Amino acid sequence: MNDDFLTKFRKEPQPEFAAALYQRINNPMPTKSKHTALRFAALTLSLLAVLTAAILLWPSALAFAQGVVRQVGGYIFVQGGQPIDLKGSSGPIRVVKTLGSVSIQTIGNVPSAPNPSEAGKLAGFAVLSPSYLPAGYTAMSGWMVTSEDNSNVVTNGYKDTTNHFLIINQWKNSQGAMQTFAKGQIVNVTVRGQTGVWLPDTASGPAQKNALVWEQNGITYSLITDSLQLDELLKVADSLSQ
Repeated sequence: MNDDFLTKFRKEPQPEFAAALYQRINNPMPTKSKHTALRFAALTLSLLAVLTAAILLWPSALAFAQGVVRQVGGYIFVQGGQPIDLKGSSGPIRVVKTLGSVSIQTIGNVPSAPNPSEAGKLAGFAVLSPSYLPAGYTAMSGWMVTSEDNSNVVTNGYKDTTNHFLIINQWKNSQGAMQTFAKGQIVNVTVRGQTGVWLPDTASGPAQKNALVWEQNGITYSLITDSLQLDELLKVADSLSQ
């Protein structure tokens, strides 16, 4: 084979082949590293999309994102969703209200003390008592002490002549103990110089419950009622003392 042979039998390439070769030369195939980078970027975007969807679909995370979550002591309140009652309406101590009566009922063995001082000995912290009560309200229970997750709660109740009630809870929660409740409305208030929340019940009727919650000196306080409004509950809160 010589140069004359190659020249004699040489033919011009097909136009399609020439165009494809030109495109290949001017646009080289991505290297392995570029493929890896593209795959990594695609995977990262997919993971971000999944995490974002999970955050938005998780109710508590969504509530945090929307700024409708308040933490007061051992309570976390989430605005919206199905309302859940605070202590005093569930658990071992319940407020039972009928058309003609209101009472506190206990489930199981719940220790009770005749006064705040004795309740404090059972609970392990100083228990406060109100010196002010709305007109017509009198005590309907002793000072009951319950324990849950190494946390002690002191509960006592009052009622008036028309069977409306007021429950006072004092909770020394253990380290990390938290309870989450959904409420229709959360209003920031100041109670005894501390940041608290007013939780008016958006429902009406005999099942209505309003609550005032704050924390002071490591104790979470909650006042729960079926009729009293914020101004009266603030008076009760301000009157609490040993």
